[in-house]
Amino acid sequence: MKISFEKKILLGFIINLLVVIASGWVFISRLDKHRDLTNDSVLNWIELSLFVLSMVLLTIVYFIIKAQLRAKNISQNLLLESKQLIQSIIDNTSNPIFIKKINGEYLLVNKQFGSIFQIPNEEIVGKTDHDFLPKEVADVYRNSDLEVAKALKELKTEETIQQPDGPHTYIAVKFPLYDSTGRIYAIGGISTDISERKKLEESFKAADKFFNMSLDMMVIATKDKFIKINPAVSRILGYSEEELLSRPFLEFTVPDDNDVTKKEVAKLQTGVATMNFENRYICKDGSIKWLSWSTYPDPSTGLLYSIASDITAKKEIEDSFVVADKFFNMSNNLLVVSKGEHFIKINPAFTKTLGYTQADIKSIKFTELTHPDDKKIVNEVLAKLLKGDEIVNFEYRVRCKDGTYKWLDWHSTIDMQQGVMYSVARDITDKVKNEQSLKIVNNFFEMSFDAFFVEKGNKIIKINPAFTKILGYDQNDLERISLLDLLHPDYIKIVSERREKRLKGEVVASDVMFPLLCKDGSYKWTESVISTDIKEGMIYAVLRDITQKRLDEDLLNNYTQKLKDNEQQIQSIFDGAPDPVIVIDSESNVVRWNPKAESVFGWKITEVMGKHLYDFIIPERYLQEHKTGMEHFLSTGIGAILNKTYDIEAVNKEGAEFPVSISVSPIKMGEKYFFIGFVRDITESKKAVDELYENKEKLRLILENISEGVIVANADRKVVMANYMANEIFGIEEDDKISSNLTDHFELYFPDEKTVFPSQKLPMERALDGEETNDVEVVLWNPVAQQKRRVLISGRPLVDQDNKVVAAVVTIKDISKYKQMEEELKETELKYRQLIGFRKGGDTVT
Repeated sequence: MKISFEKKILLGFIINLLVVIASGWVFISRLDKHRDLTNDSVLNWIELSLFVLSMVLLTIVYFIIKAQLRAKNISQNLLLESKQLIQSIIDNTSNPIFIKKINGEYLLVNKQFGSIFQIPNEEIVGKTDHDFLPKEVADVYRNSDLEVAKALKELKTEETIQQPDGPHTYIAVKFPLYDSTGRIYAIGGISTDISERKKLEESFKAADKFFNMSLDMMVIATKDKFIKINPAVSRILGYSEEELLSRPFLEFTVPDDNDVTKKEVAKLQTGVATMNFENRYICKDGSIKWLSWSTYPDPSTGLLYSIASDITAKKEIEDSFVVADKFFNMSNNLLVVSKGEHFIKINPAFTKTLGYTQADIKSIKFTELTHPDDKKIVNEVLAKLLKGDEIVNFEYRVRCKDGTYKWLDWHSTIDMQQGVMYSVARDITDKVKNEQSLKIVNNFFEMSFDAFFVEKGNKIIKINPAFTKILGYDQNDLERISLLDLLHPDYIKIVSERREKRLKGEVVASDVMFPLLCKDGSYKWTESVISTDIKEGMIYAVLRDITQKRLDEDLLNNYTQKLKDNEQQIQSIFDGAPDPVIVIDSESNVVRWNPKAESVFGWKITEVMGKHLYDFIIPERYLQEHKTGMEHFLSTGIGAILNKTYDIEAVNKEGAEFPVSISVSPIKMGEKYFFIGFVRDITESKKAVDELYENKEKLRLILENISEGVIVANADRKVVMANYMANEIFGIEEDDKISSNLTDHFELYFPDEKTVFPSQKLPMERALDGEETNDVEVVLWNPVAQQKRRVLISGRPLVDQDNKVVAAVVTIKDISKYKQMEEELKETELKYRQLIGFRKGGDTVT
């Protein structure tokens, strides 16, 4: 059995004590004069033996103590070296570390701990938190220390510390330290900065919110069942989440689509992504809906990540192509069919806008009508079209028959087999250049500002959005009522008779005006253009709301009649108008000038009455145009600006010009013409347009100063904008040299850095296909710079008013340093636990 140092010393003490007692007994025995002297020799030997034994024991104790002292010195030196090593290691780690006594006095801190509070380490050791921190902060730290002392085990807390660059969030791991007797004598702590991780967690929460907020169906599924869905799935299909998750998804598909759906799922299991796969689902109410699916398989888990859009309305529109063709000649937009460089067919709106007839256009190449400065752009667009690309929002100037130029916004596509191009254009000369692109022929029906409807058997079978906007009815409302129900009682007979004549092929005047009943019970006057398909018994009609026009006409008639009957009453009406109203005769002399005109232009009625209008409010540069237009109308009865609203500059009494919107209507009284002008000051609306461009510049500055890379690509997958951080990530300063396909710049891998990341799953490709993506983690390897980055990539599609993708925005966040910090944190925490003898559960390692 091994005897401890303390027991050895005690045993030696006891033996020496017995020797001393025995020696004392021998000495006392010698003092007795009556003793037996024959025993003295024995006592001498005993005394000598005891002395020798005492010397031997003292020598042994000496060497034992000396050995223990040497071991103690060696241990102290090793302890000092270990302490210096520990201090050196903890000073060179990125984590703040401390050890403090039970009373809160610091025993040990590293450099990082001192740097948090901007205090040297030597000013912290030997002090408590209350000596250098605010009381409320020190109290919190002291309470957490006491919790560890009470629990006698490791505790983790989250702490926020204000630092020069802002608040930082730390995970503080505090644990008890024990002495050799097993009593707690100190509290140790290791803190880890998780500020960036907290931001990532918030980002993940935001991504989950977008999942639940998405208007499209978002699904995670196995090969046969849904395992997670967003609320849009239940909203679109009508089933509860429990119903959708508890049954195979093939039970919800139309039986005729099951086979093709199974084949698509089998293809997904091979790792091939699906884009725009269409099938039909049976809703809970029994209706059928068409869905367009984009699905990406995860080979590592076997899960399928899908997003689906409800394209039922789109399918219905496709079935309406025949209807759309009926409106080709009725459209207010320019419609063109061409082949090579020659026009094949144009619609009346083309002739109305540019002046060319079908006969004129046969001998003209469309490139001859292009403005010289725009020919290069047009040639580039034609080259792309011939490659099969579709051009959206292409703008250029076209020469009119009178020699002037007009800006047109084109949307073109090409039939590659026939080489025929189909184009639609809108006159944007007086509008902003960034107006939404127009639809091709199959969208004309939906885009019109006039109300379109198709009628058969007195039932309105289809309407466009403008019909709903003007009269208030939607398609469901019209299933319960007939066309005759919408007519004013005074017009039912005449409209019915005209309808019967059309269906018999008899000639009927093309235009008719009649009031229609709105959903709110009011009536609106409409002007219609009718086309009849006798064979099918269908009537196609275009309605225009002329209620305001009728009101204006009625108002004008009232003005004229009252002018004859009561001059004072007419003057009261003019005086009460909310906008300037000016009346001039055929010599441009002012005959009416209301109070609002006085306040807007500054001229009193007494100053302008009977004088030429152009001497007061018309800028000098427009004088000749005004006079020429007046002479042309008086000689031909035609005025280019009459009965229209147009914008122009006017001048006030102070000589200041400002923009106005003006509408001029002629009236004839006897043999003399008068002209009534309704004027509106549009200074504020012009200012709003200027503010729009100012906001655009502010947006550009914001993009250049955010910490994430941002790139924008158009529908042709060409990068049209990149901010400074994106330029740095790609190592390219010129935006147009950055490719929207990352594989042109980097080798792409999954986070395991081994599996190649497929380019079709990149957020840019998915955004251009209409899908939103959030925080896709990808490893970018630049083989030229020999550089690796870990990034989170997100993508968003930009759509026009018709929900068509026109561009994509992609953000790239470099998280390389955060990933490195996480690995360092794990490695450092493990080392410290081993170094200070800490083991989970509150025990020490011996």
